[in-house]
Amino acid sequence: MTQPHPNARHHNAPRPDTGDTAIDPDAPDFPVREATCRVAALEAVTHDTWIVRLRVLDGGPFDFVAGQYARVAFPGFDPRDYSIASRPGDRDLAFHIRNIGSGPSAFVASELAEGDRVIVRGPFGHAYLRASRPGPIVAVGGGSGLGQMAAIAEEALAQGHRAPVHLYFGARAERDVYLEERMGLLADQYPNFRFVPVLSGPTGPTDRRTGFVTDALRADAPDLKDAVGYLAGPPPMVEAATKTLNDLGVAAADIHADAFISEAQRKLRDGEI
Repeated sequence: MTQPHPNARHHNAPRPDTGDTAIDPDAPDFPVREATCRVAALEAVTHDTWIVRLRVLDGGPFDFVAGQYARVAFPGFDPRDYSIASRPGDRDLAFHIRNIGSGPSAFVASELAEGDRVIVRGPFGHAYLRASRPGPIVAVGGGSGLGQMAAIAEEALAQGHRAPVHLYFGARAERDVYLEERMGLLADQYPNFRFVPVLSGPTGPTDRRTGFVTDALRADAPDLKDAVGYLAGPPPMVEAATKTLNDLGVAAADIHADAFISEAQRKLRDGEI
């Protein structure tokens, strides 16, 4: 979402205004709130990715639609945009944060502790679940973008979505794969759900799919008639996945990914500099 956060699903698109609801019945119309939270849990899920769970203490309720993002300010740092990786109604707000070696991501990996206070502002974003659309869902997540895509898939299935839900996860190597057990349980519960991890740079022999995640999507060529696509990950992956979905018949208007911009660009856009 923002600079440094090449978890790169970071989003800074303005929140849809109420006028959008006439066009999109699923457009969020929640007020932007600033909530004080405490760190309820902190879990390392790979060698460089943490799941941070925040419990709202003041300023709630923090309502959002699956797939939106929030602006999160960890102690001592300016806010950064992170996709919300929890479902609406969950007790805590979850964020998947990859340590890039500096800034708030490094702070999360080395210093953040349970009980710390964190400020969260939002929700924002256009890559939210279009729950009224009954057709197939294809979600493509790269790196920690998996969190946002998994939340969309889980929420759609929980709401009774009956068409196929495809979740493709692009990771570099085996050590970068996570959420596999959770996605396996989801597949056991919902026969219409499919989780496909793909390794772009495996460091040894593997039984997994390999190559770019878009290669796997093209090879599978699922029936995507009337499908909606959701993308989260590094900008080159999002660009390639957009083209792939277009080639597979998904209309451009039905592909949703919030744009990555740097923190400096965000501040300039928002009039902060």
